[in-house]
Order: sequence, then C-alpha cells, then structure tokens
Amino acid sequence: MNRFYSTPRSEVKRKSKDRFFSVVCILIAGLVVLTLLTLLGSIGATGSSWLNWDFLFAEHREDNPEQSGIGQAIFGSVVLCGLCAALALPIGVGTAILLEEFQPRNRVLRWLHWLVQLNINNLAGVPSIVYGILGVTAFVYMFNWFPSITPNDPPSWEIGATHIYQVKTLGGQYVKFVCPDKNESALRVTEPIEAFDDAGNTFMINVVQSRGDAPGDPVLKNRTVLNGKLTSRYSEKTWYHLHLPFGKTVLSSGLTLALVILPIIIIASQEAIRSVPDSLREAALGMGATRWEAVRNVVLPAATPGFMTGAILAMSRAVGEAAPVLAVMGGVMGTTNGLTNLMDKSPVLPVLIYKWAGDENAGFENLSAAAIIVLLLMLLVMNSFAVWLRNRYEKKLA
Repeated sequence: MNRFYSTPRSEVKRKSKDRFFSVVCILIAGLVVLTLLTLLGSIGATGSSWLNWDFLFAEHREDNPEQSGIGQAIFGSVVLCGLCAALALPIGVGTAILLEEFQPRNRVLRWLHWLVQLNINNLAGVPSIVYGILGVTAFVYMFNWFPSITPNDPPSWEIGATHIYQVKTLGGQYVKFVCPDKNESALRVTEPIEAFDDAGNTFMINVVQSRGDAPGDPVLKNRTVLNGKLTSRYSEKTWYHLHLPFGKTVLSSGLTLALVILPIIIIASQEAIRSVPDSLREAALGMGATRWEAVRNVVLPAATPGFMTGAILAMSRAVGEAAPVLAVMGGVMGTTNGLTNLMDKSPVLPVLIYKWAGDENAGFENLSAAAIIVLLLMLLVMNSFAVWLRNRYEKKLA
C-alpha cells in the first residue's frame, strides 16, 4: 500500500520552505558570529600589546599615549554603577512587586495600572540619548528651579563646603581665614582679622599702611599684610558635598543611568515574580499569612535568583553606556584631584574609549582598543557572575 502513497505537493512545498528558512537563519547567524569574531580579533590585535598594569592604574595624559591609562575611568565607572544600582534596584524591585502582587480591583486604578505597565514596556526601548536629554533637564538644571551655577560663584544652596580666603603676607607666605560671605569672590583686608596657616595655627593678621612699616621679625612679617591687600577665594569640600542644582556631576550621571536601566529592572523583576508558582502563594495564604507576609516570606525568596540576574544584566548595560554620560557630564578624560565627592566630574570607560577612538594621535586609537578589551572583560565577568548566582540560588531553593 506504501508504493501507491505519495507525499502531497503542499507538504513537499512546506518542507522545502522550512529547509530554505533554516539555511537562511544559519547563514545569518554565521555572518553575525563571523563579524563579531573579526571585530574581536581586530581589537585584540590592536590593543593587546598596550595592556599592562601601568595602563590599568595610570591617568590620561594629553598628547602622551605611552603614559596614559584608565585608572580614573575604571574608578569612575565603578562609582557611577554603584550609585546607579543603589538608586534603581530598590525602586525597580519595589515597583515590580506592586504591579504584580498588589493589582487593584477598582476600575480607575486598574486603568492606571495598565497605563503604568504600558509606559514601562515602552520606556525599555527608548534610545539612551533621550534619557541623556532628560537628565540634563531634570538633574543638571533641575527645570531651572534654582539659580544656575557659574564658574566663579558658589551655588545658592550647598552643604559640605567651606569657602576660604587666602592672602599673601609681606613675608611671602599665604595665610587663610574663613570667608564671612560666600557671595563675595574677593575681599580687601583693611583691619586686623583672625587667620590660620596650613598647620592650623590661629593668629591675628596685622595691617600696615606701607612696606616701610613692616616689622623686622620674620615671624611677624609673615602675619602682616598691606592695607587694602586683595584676597582670593577657594573652597574646601568634604566627601558629602552637595549643591542644588546638581550640575554636570557624577550624581547627575548616576541618576540618569538609573532612569536608563529602571525599566529593564522592573520587567526582569516582574518575570521573576511571575515564575513563582501560585501554589506557594495559596499555601501561605491558606496558613493564615497576610498578603504582604506571603510576598515577603514566600514570593521574594523564590524570585531572588531572577531579581539578581536581571539586576546584573541591567548593570552590564549601564557600565557600557556612553551617550547619557556624554550628554549629562560631558567628555571628561581626566581630573586633577580625582573623584572626591559626588559633585565632581570623573572620566568613565565608555566616554574615554569614545574620545580616544576619535583622537588624531594614532597611539590613543591603540589605547581605545585596549580599553575596549578591559570593558569586554568586565562585562564578561558580570554576566558570568549573573549565571553563577542564578544557578547557585536555584539549587539552594530546590
């Protein structure tokens, strides 16, 4: 009977289309892999010879690629991502719990719930440069609610900063005293005033009318200034220095990156919560637990692997973002004193790679390739840690 059986023409045509589509998919996947391997090979050949310990810990040197490095950029990226995680993770996980476990029953609230969910899904696909523009408006200038910060004048509101006047004495040394009014950029000394030196010793500044009236004792001469001597001002800032508006600082960049990864964290956390079987919730509620007790003691521990995986993958995107940081903080390549507080600027790896790649000096192009290798290794470590962490918690929960 089989010799009289023939495969229908429609089935043959369908199988031929399946084979053709499979071949096309394999070719496209092979082309993508080949392109990726070519790029990795080119980057490795260009930058591997520049990788050394000095490169990892040195700072950017203008027109000197041989002595330049990514030490400040690595530290800036770590601080920026840590700040981003501290801001985005609690909000993202909390929002996911609210959307999944505490869905409203009221018609109006259900409509608002649907609207919020829709916007979260849409925001996950918004280009990062759009978040950069939003960060400039919301965090750098704070919608112009506060006076803008000018280079020579202090902000209208700040904490953790002390404004100091310094004046040169007749002995050639500089003495300091606390600025009575931070809005005065310079002051003329016309009367004795209490001052201090670098060692913290306090004394009174003497004022004379001419150099001929200066005392002969060198110690007293270093505590004497001419009448009307003009002072200069500088600021001593603590690690918790903060001002409004935030300006083009690390804090503004961290807040902007938090907005970039927030939809990703929310969606990943929602998927982790949905993966928890309903039978666990029903068992907890059946034993007399409240809704929050069931979420806290049953759902959250079971969804922890998904939370951590989503968080690390989101941070992997944040560490490689350049457009929002360029828009908010600018193309910072190096700082004199390093990063001392969140109101400072700092170079980060993606921005440094972007600036080096466009430099006219061929040596910096090689450095950009070496920095790309370091960034790829960081991403590989973060993604591998996410996989290991997920498997470990899944085994522990099982």
